[in-house]
Amino acid sequence: MSNTSEDNITVRFVTENDKGGWQRLWKSYQDFYEVSFPDDLDDFNFGRFLDPNIKMWAAVAVESSSEKIIGMINFFNHMTTWDFKDKIYINDLYVDENSRVKGAGGKLIQFVYDEADKLGTPSVYWCTDESNHRAQLLYVKVGYKAPKILYKRKGY
Repeated sequence: MSNTSEDNITVRFVTENDKGGWQRLWKSYQDFYEVSFPDDLDDFNFGRFLDPNIKMWAAVAVESSSEKIIGMINFFNHMTTWDFKDKIYINDLYVDENSRVKGAGGKLIQFVYDEADKLGTPSVYWCTDESNHRAQLLYVKVGYKAPKILYKRKGY
């Protein structure tokens, strides 16, 4: 188990050199949710994160002492009919199992909050599985549980 503390964690946007570390966590995230995406989707998404013309980003939490990527967050900007300002949706958040409860998840979310404020889109939201109680322990500290129920189109 790594000796990661909150002060030893830096969060920053991904760079081209981060693909391997991001991809390792992306695969672990898929395993956690028992889903599997084609490998070419990794390339497609990572390209979007690096494209300055696309409002979709990824950031990584890096353990400063080892330079190891221990967490990742993917988020994007979208318009809404409910406000003049856009919103930010956190699509994916994952912290390596050996580095959890050390502050990386909170720092990743705070990074998105800070970027959203810089963009003038302070409304940030995300969803999680009802059974993901461990993550919810963090989420109630950095946000609030909205009284909404998510529905999805059948078959998709």
